[in-house]
Amino acid sequence: MQLKTVGISIILFFGVFIAKAQVITYTNLSKKYVYKIKAERVIDSNAIFAKTKLNLFIYQHNRLIQTITFKNGVLFNECFTSDTASRSYITGKNRNKEIPDYDFGDIIIADLNFDGKEDIAIKYDSGGNGGPIYNFYIQQPNGIFKRDYYLTNNVGSFPEYINIKHKTITTQIHANVHQEAQKTFKYNLTNKKWRLIKWKMVEA
Repeated sequence: MQLKTVGISIILFFGVFIAKAQVITYTNLSKKYVYKIKAERVIDSNAIFAKTKLNLFIYQHNRLIQTITFKNGVLFNECFTSDTASRSYITGKNRNKEIPDYDFGDIIIADLNFDGKEDIAIKYDSGGNGGPIYNFYIQQPNGIFKRDYYLTNNVGSFPEYINIKHKTITTQIHANVHQEAQKTFKYNLTNKKWRLIKWKMVEA
């Protein structure tokens, strides 16, 4: 299926600011859902960043089942402008795509808590040398997605490694000129809680 986008732009204050809304439909990230993202942004034409409000619409069998809305941090203007900036570990879409500057995409679908259900990571902030910061939403038994505050507030980066056998995720991001910081988090299936189990510096 082809990408469907809708864009509306309004030029304000003698062309310095542009208010823009765009809807992107992601049809190949899930075997169960269709995701749509509406990005409402105010772009400073003299800068590379935009103030953005995101609306994530989740559809199943052509029926809207959930809407998630939140205001973003600082995003580059090109964020949420194309469905190519996405990745799925469920369907394999863009799974092996290059990861520039620790950026796994605007939206990533993966099973992050090892329960066999797909979860969502959606870009919150474009970040700095360590790459983007993500909001994480875990699918509940009733099919509704709920923000995971531990992953969102304590992990932030999308994991470089997801180990199904050991129930761990590992992030690896820029620390200095020669090294990257590697953190491993383990999920307890019994109490449904995460904890940091390892932290070390590795050669970049």
